[in-house]
Amino acid sequence: MRLYHYSNKNFNGYIKPSFFGLNSYSNNSERVSGVKRSYFYLKPGSKEYYFNGARFLYIAELKETRLYNLNKDILNIVKNLKNSQDIHTEVKKRGYRGLIGSNGYKCGVLFYPIKIKDRKDLARGF
Repeated sequence: MRLYHYSNKNFNGYIKPSFFGLNSYSNNSERVSGVKRSYFYLKPGSKEYYFNGARFLYIAELKETRLYNLNKDILNIVKNLKNSQDIHTEVKKRGYRGLIGSNGYKCGVLFYPIKIKDRKDLARGF
């Protein structure tokens, strides 16, 4: 499965959850969360408006089976835990690398670093 990450940061090698909270849109979430994470979109070009000016598009790949699907919720994690922070903690505890779902966009969350497969410089148009 391909994962797409937009950023103004020039990452080398890996996208790491330890960077979570460095941007204004993730700073508040980082303060209330006990789980560091990186966000990705599942479709290229499908992103929230505050990434419209992002300079880089990073592409990574991961087997979908390594991600917990919130929409299917086969383990009833979402059904039993409504708080997103508790859901992140439980999914990570159960051995998943992250999760996929929808917040109006098909997206994913990773709890561990992931190797960058490709990077596009959006300011240059490639």
